[in-house]
Amino acid sequence: MVLVDTSIWIDFLQHPASQHADRLEDLIREHNRATVCGIILQEVLQGIRDRRSYTAAKERLTNLPYLDMNMQVYLEAASLYRSLRAQGITVPSADTSIAALAILNRIPLYTRDRHFGVIAELGGLVLYS
Repeated sequence: MVLVDTSIWIDFLQHPASQHADRLEDLIREHNRATVCGIILQEVLQGIRDRRSYTAAKERLTNLPYLDMNMQVYLEAASLYRSLRAQGITVPSADTSIAALAILNRIPLYTRDRHFGVIAELGGLVLYS
């Protein structure tokens, strides 16, 4: 399993011939290894303007494996956020929640977002490469 971040889904939907889109398509074909969570679903779907694209993306995303975010994930996200802030690093709360979900489920995160690179440098988060 690989948790696929919003940045990759946007690339996939807007630039289907891109390298990231090809890699994501491979993950989906390989026994549905691409997974999503609520925050990622929301971020991707809320940015789609036309109804037809929204419906197609929603259908595709909701057929993928889904990771639920429980209290443990949010506690880990808060701890991660505090640790980063203590080092003078500020990242969006949504990103620390996504990172915490990947860390707790011991799965890599596929992303283009630089915030996750910073989190990975601190240890715990594995990025899909």
